[in-house]
Amino acid sequence: MKHLFRPLLPKDPLGGPVVALAAHPDDEVIGAGGMLAWHAEQRHAITVVHMTDGAQGDPDHREHDIKAARRAEGREALRRLGIGEPAHWDLPDGGLPEHLQAIEARLRELFARVQPRTLYSFWYGEGHRDHRAVALATMRAAPALPADCRCLLFGVNYFPAGGTIFDTTPQWPRKVHALAAYLSQIAYVDLCGLGDHRDRTATINIDVPGVTYAEMFADLLPGQLAGAHALAADLQRLLQKDDG
Repeated sequence: MKHLFRPLLPKDPLGGPVVALAAHPDDEVIGAGGMLAWHAEQRHAITVVHMTDGAQGDPDHREHDIKAARRAEGREALRRLGIGEPAHWDLPDGGLPEHLQAIEARLRELFARVQPRTLYSFWYGEGHRDHRAVALATMRAAPALPADCRCLLFGVNYFPAGGTIFDTTPQWPRKVHALAAYLSQIAYVDLCGLGDHRDRTATINIDVPGVTYAEMFADLLPGQLAGAHALAADLQRLLQKDDG
């Protein structure tokens, strides 16, 4: 039986154009902010999609207009990573599974138009129903992707099982600066502190000097997404004792 540690891979083979999908403003920064900052440093064309309006992100009603606040925060966070304005699809926060067919159609159009060489989306084992809906729609829209597109699937609620690791130590200052832009969310959750723990934890089996922060992904090709989704969905139901 051989070792099966997660590999630390070079970033150089990852090219643009890049597409990053987020159910809510901040998902893409939490899951892939370091890598997106790296792509920006390489001057790759980057398209970020914020699918929902983020309206459920203020349960105590601290903000006068949470939708406007989260849109502004998302714009500022991406600016801090070196990325331009995201696309706002303004679908209802918490309701993406009810719009699955429309999301799939929009993703097919986006993938066919942009032809990304690198795609960031959600891993299938996520806890949030919106995250799982984006993962499912991505899998269904995958035939519109170039066959050799690197599909890097991240987790916000959970790390992807197994997975590829990229060193994001040089990009960490920009990532934490971007996380700090989400003031409406920091009122409830220590995004910066949790981000620090999260990205340090990804390096637990990495003994390369200087690698302090990393981001972890399920690293797949479009033709592998359907099989991975089926395996992950069954495993999630088993582990969470979900019979529904």
